[in-house]
Amino acid sequence: MPDVAPDLPALLKRWRGRRSLAALPGADPAAGDGPVTQTAMAERLGISEHHYRRLESGRRPMSSDVIAGISRVLALHPDEQTALYRWAGRPVPPLLCPVTPDVPDDLRDHIARLPFPALLESGDFSVIAHNRRAERACPWTARPGANVLVDLLLPGPGRDQCAQWEEHWAPPLLAQLRQGALGNAALRAIVDRVCEDPQVRTLWDRTADLRRHAYGTVRPMYLDGWRPRPAWVRIMGWQPMHEPSLRVITGEPATSPLEPGIRPAAG
Repeated sequence: MPDVAPDLPALLKRWRGRRSLAALPGADPAAGDGPVTQTAMAERLGISEHHYRRLESGRRPMSSDVIAGISRVLALHPDEQTALYRWAGRPVPPLLCPVTPDVPDDLRDHIARLPFPALLESGDFSVIAHNRRAERACPWTARPGANVLVDLLLPGPGRDQCAQWEEHWAPPLLAQLRQGALGNAALRAIVDRVCEDPQVRTLWDRTADLRRHAYGTVRPMYLDGWRPRPAWVRIMGWQPMHEPSLRVITGEPATSPLEPGIRPAAG
């Protein structure tokens, strides 16, 4: 590991200390409001506490995926993220944007008032806030560490809700990921992660779509009260000008493009 910042382990410990457990997305009120511990970091990153201790001490090299996860959990400033990438000997993503740990009150209030499911996602597609309609319609969005690309591409509750997944969902999601991963180590790590699934790997190798986004498209989705028939939703994306590192994503009721007479999904 390059010795470009020998004090990084000490700094990483201080970064943990300035972040409270209560400030973490999806925090359990019963966990209290103390500083983030190594145990909490390991749980958020999905690794053992022993493994995390070795990473933080510098005895084990960090992958770009782990750095992106640490940056997200600790809400590191872009300059701090850059130092972490360089210390680990990893390429610094040129599109690093500020991590917003505290969702602005105006955006939280905005999505809460919307009459359909809505969420806020960060630049790496992590879900950092959601409204009650999103939690009811798509419970996976409320899971700590939820990531739109990971949860909708890998097998699990999110992907299970995507009707006609291979036709209507996987192609635009992979196109977004392919575009975003150009020069971005954090998103390239997500590529590696989702492509561990054989079905995703086959689609990734077979497709060449490089659209930046596919918002505005109508897609079928399994929702409570509609099964076995899917509801149709229009996936929209908005970028607040005062918080350009965030995106507001909504699932608005829509009419099936194949069967215009079907009523739209309820919000």
